[in-house]
Amino acid sequence: MRPSADIIFTNGSVVTVDEGDRISEAVAVVGNRISLIGSSKDVEKSAGSDTEMIDLAGRSLLPGFIDAHCHPGSYGAGKRYIPCGAKDIGSIEDMKKAVAERAKTASEEEWIVGRGYNQTQLDEYRHPTRWDLDEAAPNHKVCIFRTCGHVLVVNSAALRKVGYDRDTPDPEGGKIARDAQGELTGVLYESARVPFWKATFSSLPELEKSTPLMNEDFLRCGITSAHDASGRNPNELRAYQKGVEDGWQKVRLYVMARISGDIEVGRHFLKTGLVTGFGNERLRLGPIKLMIDGSVGGASAAVRTAYPGDPDNYGITYMSQAELDKQVWESHKAGFQVGIHAIGDKGVEMVLDAFEKALEKYPRKNHRHRIEHCGLLDDILMDRIKKLQLLPVLGVPFLYELGDYYIDILGKDRLSCMYPQRSLLERGILAPLSSDAPVIDPNPLHGIYSAVTRKTKSGQTISPTENVNIMQAIRSYTRYGAYASFEETIKGSIETGKLADLVVLSDNILEKSPEEILDINVEMTLVDGEIVYQRKGSEFWVLD
Repeated sequence: MRPSADIIFTNGSVVTVDEGDRISEAVAVVGNRISLIGSSKDVEKSAGSDTEMIDLAGRSLLPGFIDAHCHPGSYGAGKRYIPCGAKDIGSIEDMKKAVAERAKTASEEEWIVGRGYNQTQLDEYRHPTRWDLDEAAPNHKVCIFRTCGHVLVVNSAALRKVGYDRDTPDPEGGKIARDAQGELTGVLYESARVPFWKATFSSLPELEKSTPLMNEDFLRCGITSAHDASGRNPNELRAYQKGVEDGWQKVRLYVMARISGDIEVGRHFLKTGLVTGFGNERLRLGPIKLMIDGSVGGASAAVRTAYPGDPDNYGITYMSQAELDKQVWESHKAGFQVGIHAIGDKGVEMVLDAFEKALEKYPRKNHRHRIEHCGLLDDILMDRIKKLQLLPVLGVPFLYELGDYYIDILGKDRLSCMYPQRSLLERGILAPLSSDAPVIDPNPLHGIYSAVTRKTKSGQTISPTENVNIMQAIRSYTRYGAYASFEETIKGSIETGKLADLVVLSDNILEKSPEEILDINVEMTLVDGEIVYQRKGSEFWVLD
């Protein structure tokens, strides 16, 4: 005899995202699992005296959203940073005022950290410099990250602390910006950032305070699982584990282990014998992560054709093809899934070459190797992705928040092949979506809007023929994300026996026009059948 349900949702639009994209009406949950799906009349028969009955009143019930590439620890830590992308910071002068204000209460031993500026949105239309930051806080170490995280600017005190001066050479895979006289401007690209990045890593006590803030925000967005692409600060791993042990870490995490520059967390895992999949449903070891290039916004993604107005700039590559081949081979042979950050078409080409060599040398079925972001593609690159059975984890959600800046930097013609989601799906290539938070807002509804409309905040469109329909976008934020972590048998769709990770929306998303998607809210989030978030002021009819 089937046990009575703990929770029953009725009278809704249940978007199951199963193999046939079935739309149902009601769902019953027993414990942490989905026990029954069907009509309200049939599902209500599984109710007992203690069953919580929730009338959806036509709202959509979806599988919990899966963000397939983000930085949860950095997102949480960033809650204490100066928000340099805020509406009230429209210039470098505004940024200096914010830094000076923070300096009033910070000890001189502390780092003052900010994040989120875009040089193209500032009145001065340039990066801030160390001299700007020196004026604001001459006695403090200051570090300000561009929104992408691939570029940062530091002041003179920070340069002295790390030991950078005019004689410091550019590291492999990085660039130290200098003025006409050879003086360091304080602007640092890619691997040149690493010493400052490490210096500002959050301690375990700090992360124990900030990580719960990430957890709350992600649940508010309906994100029940996240693929953590950081993999560099061991304190983050410990904070996550403590969060699971103590019960407050509700978002399921699939954690990458990075090999990049002198951040060698991944190499420790290669020596242990543990591989992708180790862990449990709450916290699991994911891919080895590598980096090959930068970002479009920072004009550091590795491209085949130089950036407009900068004929000598083809972006930055972190390593040679030979070194990339070696690191991919070591990780692949060890049995790991491998995820490589590559945005520019040149970067993607290098990644494909490395995977091709590794798979020819040591074929592995069901490897599910990933290209993280996978920004600028053409037909040949997409066909190679298909042949190698790779997973492009796309940054389509970037288009809404950052698309206007991409147009400024590359121009619309160059963006006609950016994040070509429809072309990939037409080839049968599964393409999960991701926010890269804190690079952009983690809200998956914004990402779904981007995938369906391809519109920027100003209303411009980027490669509009690469749009997908709402159902395809939902699959990319649920089912495909589960597949990318080898967990499609336990989550990513609403099917009997799967984990009861669910999201209730404020409306029936399938009946809304594309432009109305941004107006939809997450009303309720469940993880393991437990209601872990309910929007303030939301009302549900509880049936007698």
